[in-house]
Amino acid sequence: MTLPPDHSGPLARKTVLPNGVRVLTERLDHVDSVSLGLWSASGSHNDPPGSEGVTHFLEHMLFKGTTTRSTLQIAEAIDDIGGNVNGVTDREDVCLYARTSSEQTEAALELLFDMMLNSVCAEEDVAREREVVLQEIGHLSDSAEDWMHELVPQTTWPDHPLGRPLLGTRESVGAIRCEALRDYLAEELQAAGRLLVAAAGRVDHDRIVEMTERFAARLTPGRPRQDQPGPQFHAQCRYFPQPGSQVHFCWVSPGVSRTDEARHAFAALDTLLGGGSSSRLFQEIRENRGLAYGIGSYLQAYRESGLFVIAAGTSPGNFELVLDLIGQEVKRLCEEGPTGEELARAKMQLRVGLALATESTGFRMQHIATSEIYTGRVVSFEDMVAGVERVTAEDVHQLACGSFEEGKQALVAIGPFDRDGRAR
Repeated sequence: MTLPPDHSGPLARKTVLPNGVRVLTERLDHVDSVSLGLWSASGSHNDPPGSEGVTHFLEHMLFKGTTTRSTLQIAEAIDDIGGNVNGVTDREDVCLYARTSSEQTEAALELLFDMMLNSVCAEEDVAREREVVLQEIGHLSDSAEDWMHELVPQTTWPDHPLGRPLLGTRESVGAIRCEALRDYLAEELQAAGRLLVAAAGRVDHDRIVEMTERFAARLTPGRPRQDQPGPQFHAQCRYFPQPGSQVHFCWVSPGVSRTDEARHAFAALDTLLGGGSSSRLFQEIRENRGLAYGIGSYLQAYRESGLFVIAAGTSPGNFELVLDLIGQEVKRLCEEGPTGEELARAKMQLRVGLALATESTGFRMQHIATSEIYTGRVVSFEDMVAGVERVTAEDVHQLACGSFEEGKQALVAIGPFDRDGRAR
């Protein structure tokens, strides 16, 4: 079944194969390149309890040999197409992607399917890659600026699959075996009903469909995705002692899901509060007081829920003051709402940011894929801009009052703390 073009681009099209694999393409005649993604809507939140990190581990193993290629041959095939190939694991999906010239489209797509469908997960490769993943976990925990972001879902959603550590723990990764990896790969990532091919650039939709039919012919739909209740937000403070001259922290409040109608208002709130150099937090804490080198905010949104995060790093002596100033700015926004000038500036930032992003085939490929995964359709850029334009100052004001309600905040902080959680 092939659907007509969507308004997301010149020729955005969708085909659903009989076994459930979806193909979405957007043809861009002004470029000579193509961005390809082979997506599985099964991320780390599907990791079984006790096997945290198995999805991320599998992403590593997809590059470590298939029934037709050795690890070296995969590396050579990547270089042969002249572009770049990589993978990424998120909490709700896994993606293998390639960017190359349009003439290498078939070679690149064949490689992605070979890696996703024919990985052997050989015992010696699993043992070797286990050490690599353990090194990755160690590297993450050594970097306070990176680690604190990973600790945010674990702190706010500790009783929900979205709160599981994406990389796993040293214990859970140490317990992973090749048989379990093969079983999980077949049951989760390779289920045709969860697979999606997305391509943007100088592509031919019918050609991508024909290749996908050939490469994915043996796949079956698999088990349908099980919807889960949204996570319960836990307003708790966690302090992680680590030597250093800075305290790195995330101040967290409830956000919205990827499909919530309030997402555009939240994007405006994020932008004017901590999203740019003119934002309230940057101006007050960085520019006016010089208390932090960097401070900003971001939205972390998923299918069932989301988080709003303010992140910063400061000296131990200024930690409590910076927290207090954040609280003051949040309170002022709740009491007064944004000014018309602030809102207009935030909307302009969002519109221009989207316009600049759409010049990338990689962004457009990711957009059509995630739109399909989360909404079942390709959301047009025109609709996204219109959603931003509809946001009013009162929308932002009401959203702030609800999300920043007293007692709804969590805190993750890493730095030179004593046993009582005091920064030294």
